[in-house]
Amino acid sequence: MEYRQMRQKRFLISTWAFMECLLFGGLLYGWGSLMFVFKQEGIYAELCNNKEETALSAMTNNSSSVTDVTLTNSSEDTKIPDSNLKGCPEQDSKFTLCFTIASALFCASSAALGQINFMFGTRVTRIISMIIFAAGSMMVAFVSKETPWLIFPAMSFLAAGGLPLLVTNTQVSNLFGKGSSSIVGLLCGGFDMSSAVQMVVKIAYESGISRQHSYYFLTALHSLVLVSTFIFLPKDFILNEEAVSTNIEVADGEDGTTELPKELKEGGDVEDEKTGSLKENNFEKKDLPTLMSCVRQPLYIMHVFWLCILQLRFYYLIGTLNPYLNRVLNKDDKMVSQFTNICFYIMMGGLLSSFLTGVVYDWQKRCFAYSRSSLRQNIMPAVLPLSIVSSLAVLLSVLVLIPVQSLLYLIFIIMTLFRSFLYSMAAAFLSAMFPSGYFGLLYGIMILCGGVFGLLQFAFFTWAETYVEAHRHTDIFLLCLVLVSFIHPLYQWYRCSRAEKEFTI
Repeated sequence: MEYRQMRQKRFLISTWAFMECLLFGGLLYGWGSLMFVFKQEGIYAELCNNKEETALSAMTNNSSSVTDVTLTNSSEDTKIPDSNLKGCPEQDSKFTLCFTIASALFCASSAALGQINFMFGTRVTRIISMIIFAAGSMMVAFVSKETPWLIFPAMSFLAAGGLPLLVTNTQVSNLFGKGSSSIVGLLCGGFDMSSAVQMVVKIAYESGISRQHSYYFLTALHSLVLVSTFIFLPKDFILNEEAVSTNIEVADGEDGTTELPKELKEGGDVEDEKTGSLKENNFEKKDLPTLMSCVRQPLYIMHVFWLCILQLRFYYLIGTLNPYLNRVLNKDDKMVSQFTNICFYIMMGGLLSSFLTGVVYDWQKRCFAYSRSSLRQNIMPAVLPLSIVSSLAVLLSVLVLIPVQSLLYLIFIIMTLFRSFLYSMAAAFLSAMFPSGYFGLLYGIMILCGGVFGLLQFAFFTWAETYVEAHRHTDIFLLCLVLVSFIHPLYQWYRCSRAEKEFTI
């Protein structure tokens, strides 16, 4: 389809792109709902049964009763049910390990598939993602008590196969000119809301529709992605109206086109008013610092560390949502199910919170538009949003320490806001600080580092299960850890203030 035809059908194309992100994008974040279903089906429940049977066997061996009679009766009286709806630490540990691996591969795939998209274009990337997603959804359908290990590749494939839909669909924003940021925000909101798909699977399961049938239907529905792949979207990329440069967009919604402030001299002198491009021959190498000089800059390292800390906090909460609700609600299955639904109902509000992030950032840009220093003009607008993200993480970490049922609603709201601000500002700061020609690579490295750092969530979960108050001590440690993230916005504020003072002198 030619550019002019796409412009004429841009509302249809953007609506289709939104539905793709909503239905297939971020299913990993609905893990809490799917984990509930797996527990109901008794997946890995034998870990709980084996533990109880071992204890019973030990008691039997120590007994001085008549052996034959005792063993015969105990085999009937102490039969363990096929499913253990309440769960146990061993079962929770398996599920948390699954989420840990899937979230790490989700981050790694953002870098790998980003390079595939850069080298081979939109169509090849989407075809690969379709194959990966279909394989993952079918694996989820085939998970059973006999093959519980399928959960691990299934969730990893679902995560890796959903992200490229957002990456390739964000270029649709180029069809809207000045309204492009709103379209990107809409698509990112749909990606946030896609966790609700797992909630629908859970509700269907409770209504008598099996998980297998739900995922057969989801796999068949995913074939609709072919429409956009071969009809709406081009083989390569959608250029903007002027076709001056190709914008670089990333998961969770920020436009990659930016200017490098004059004050950023650590990596080399950069000519002002330069706009980067995906293609190397669209900018002159002599005008840009090298990629490695950008990676080695303290500002970049600090920003990556900021993301790693806060993403770990988010992943740990999502991965341990079911055990957390069981503790707060005293393992009441009905209440756990109800609040799991409420959590993902509220997370559907990510569509609104994504827009809110953009509103705050645009407001700050207007506030500092007339700063004397271009460093302050470009970087200072990100300081308040960065601080908001760290503040939300601190507030969330404090609230989870209070095991009160009525606070769960507030926790879910803060969690939704936290996620939207975190990923939006992770990209926005990079776009303000570094050449857009390197933006995709720098973002991919950052997310990859965040995924590797996120593996620590399993260590925290193991710690949380070692003794009675361990989960509380783990949350206190995470609270202290997220407080460290304030160093990043405070340092940016200090640099901008110093640059403004030096400019006046």
